[in-house]
Amino acid sequence: MLFVPCLPGDEVCGDYTREQLLEMNDRFVAAVETAFEAGLESSAAAAATYSRSAMNGKRCAEAVIEAAWLWFVDAKFDVPAAAIMARCPGVSPERVRVAFKERFFSQVEVR
Repeated sequence: MLFVPCLPGDEVCGDYTREQLLEMNDRFVAAVETAFEAGLESSAAAAATYSRSAMNGKRCAEAVIEAAWLWFVDAKFDVPAAAIMARCPGVSPERVRVAFKERFFSQVEVR
């Protein structure tokens, strides 16, 4: 949801009326939900990005990497590294590589 800085009863908030802001918010929410449904955006990655200011960087990066990992698994491990990195904005490639390596090895049974 976009921030709507109007209090009930306010006619105008900055350059926009409350109704205009609510309409913009509705269009934004619809566009994001369409992106989720089309698989163009991960809700987990979006949530991690949105809550970045409320979380420390490590937890946020882990949430983004986990969302990329789940997408990678759903794609049956058949995606280029560049596509994985595109789903991990703001996370260093080395950190993503290490996290993916750990996930790979955690799935391999050691005998």
